[in-house]
Amino acid sequence: MRRTTIAVMAGVLTATFTAAPVLAEQSQLSTILFGKIYNDNVTTHQIRMSRHDDDGVLPSAALYPSTARITQAQAEASQDPSLREALAQRKIAIHNVIWVQTAASGGKVVYYR
Repeated sequence: MRRTTIAVMAGVLTATFTAAPVLAEQSQLSTILFGKIYNDNVTTHQIRMSRHDDDGVLPSAALYPSTARITQAQAEASQDPSLREALAQRKIAIHNVIWVQTAASGGKVVYYR
């Protein structure tokens, strides 16, 4: 039993150290399968007005934003350099931002058209 435990632990450690360099860069296959992975603590949701949008998943403030909320969100997105860079990497123009929420973890959730 003890030899099995030691062998399993050695296998896990070996796999961890060998996989670490591979995980540092996203492969082309994983990009095709899962999309681009960004490690910038920003989550984006595109709002498309279709009959499936109003199923309770998206907040109504994102589906039907007021002009004041849009203006405030665009101002916040243009003033925060890290958020501005994250939007630029995703090719999202600031004038398309509808709402910016701050998550409990400090990350940003951006709703855009």
